[in-house]
Amino acid sequence: MNNNLNHDRLGETSEIECLRLITDGSGIGYQNGIATFVQGLLPGETGEIEVYEAKKKWQRAQLRKITKRSPNRLEPPCSAFEQCGGCQLQHTTYEETLLWKQRWVEDALTRIGKLNVEVKPTIGMEQPWRYRNKVRLHRKPDGQLGYFKEKSKELVDFEDCHLLSERMNHWIRLTEEFLAGSYPEIHTLTFRENTQNEGLLLLEGTPTKVLSAEENQEFFKALSEQGLRSVWGTDDEGSLVLIWGDEEFSQTILDLSFEVSPLSFLQVNSQQTNVLYKLVLEGAALTGEEIVWDLYSGIGTLALALATKAKKVTGIEENPYAVENAIQNAINNHAVGHVEFLKGKVEQRMMKIEEQPDVVVVDPPRAGMEPEVVQRLLELKPQRIIYVSCDPGTLARDLSALTHGDAGYKVKSVQPVDMFPWTTHVETITRINRA
Repeated sequence: MNNNLNHDRLGETSEIECLRLITDGSGIGYQNGIATFVQGLLPGETGEIEVYEAKKKWQRAQLRKITKRSPNRLEPPCSAFEQCGGCQLQHTTYEETLLWKQRWVEDALTRIGKLNVEVKPTIGMEQPWRYRNKVRLHRKPDGQLGYFKEKSKELVDFEDCHLLSERMNHWIRLTEEFLAGSYPEIHTLTFRENTQNEGLLLLEGTPTKVLSAEENQEFFKALSEQGLRSVWGTDDEGSLVLIWGDEEFSQTILDLSFEVSPLSFLQVNSQQTNVLYKLVLEGAALTGEEIVWDLYSGIGTLALALATKAKKVTGIEENPYAVENAIQNAINNHAVGHVEFLKGKVEQRMMKIEEQPDVVVVDPPRAGMEPEVVQRLLELKPQRIIYVSCDPGTLARDLSALTHGDAGYKVKSVQPVDMFPWTTHVETITRINRA
């Protein structure tokens, strides 16, 4: 028996005032001293709620009716907003979303990292719609494509995702029509779009010997006329196979050209990526004489941008497809001799490099840096560390380890960037210098 459960409160209805937003986009208020989380309620609003999950010190409730409305409330433009859950903040103004993202970073650094540092206002977008250059969709048994509903495997379809370009939405509709009643093996589809409005499509679960270019020329021609350059699948071993079109697919960042594999990581917001990378270069303050490491280097986007201003850059990346792209990208951008890429886990490969880095740039996954990476950085003592983070909580944890006690580092600046408008996600660039 779980003594933390309080079944006697389940189904209770009451009115509550929302005081602030938490990092999943829920509003929080207090009912008889118990923290109450309500999805869809905005700060300053009151609403009638019904409790559906109750623990000793907190509870979750469903919003039944808004009794006092915030002047910041908007009607979400997306018809699937309440069902999908991918965008948690479409019901408030864009300016408010930027303020809350700044506050969430501040709260994480204070509460988790025990750091008293200034967090600059979040850098947003002038047009915060149609920004995603990649989408991963799942397929219903009837052939319709959609997103997984938040925290479930239930599929939600949509007519027009406002985070995707109209062009990409059209590719989705064309593909949905083509797959209707056919190729049940295909369960997941990934679309990418570059800054030249060209696209690629990856079909997962595809027996490539069945889905052939020869038998589907009409479909591929229709995609080609709409700007799609290639269709990829996977073989029986799960390896990538080009089904139709051009093998090369490139993206432009800071006037550099990058080949992108269907399975490689790339920032999903092309416009804000340029903003992000300019901030990284500014924080690195390179003079042309520095040895730079780029940890979790992906397809080499940041490493090659750094290589234009550094003596040498070493990138470390685990994804073999990304490393292959990175090596080719160094050749394409005439950076051979200034940059090298090592394949493997960061915590293993960085231990074997003998040279002393002056500047280290880290852009880890949401889980943050492994403890061995943090410890190795403290041993190497580079003059500057630029930390690009997609999770304020793990950022705060790692910054605490790098700056507390006799670690020897001090946080110089913290700049949130809105890479994912209308969602609760925020990217943060933190500059750390030797104290």
